[in-house]
Amino acid sequence: MKRISFSTWVMAALLAGGLAGLGYRAAHAQSTVLSPVTTTVSVTASASLAALPANPTRKAVTICNGSATLIITFTTGSVTPVSLTTGVVLPTGNLVTSCYTIGTPGLASGGGVGAAINVIANGAGPTNVTFLEYF
Repeated sequence: MKRISFSTWVMAALLAGGLAGLGYRAAHAQSTVLSPVTTTVSVTASASLAALPANPTRKAVTICNGSATLIITFTTGSVTPVSLTTGVVLPTGNLVTSCYTIGTPGLASGGGVGAAINVIANGAGPTNVTFLEYF
């Protein structure tokens, strides 16, 4: 039987202790949803409650007004939008200002953007509102 030298034993113990110190940690939860998910809804002058339904896993959402003539107002949660007065107003024209983002797309962590989104147009319409959801 071959004897292991003391220095070899010490090196093996240090190596084993160092690897154990690194530890094996559980992996962080990863989303399996490829983002963004696009949803387009038709909006009129009547409030559309939960036009984008609540989703507690949503990390961010971008809301875009696709109309060249109608102004869109949106709210979140249980607040009913009132055209041009109650909510966030998205102007016409497919401009940068025609979109509004809640949250930060692309972050691995975050959240808190899971409430339903309600919309209304300032005219009969219909017109399209596009939602980009990030998970």
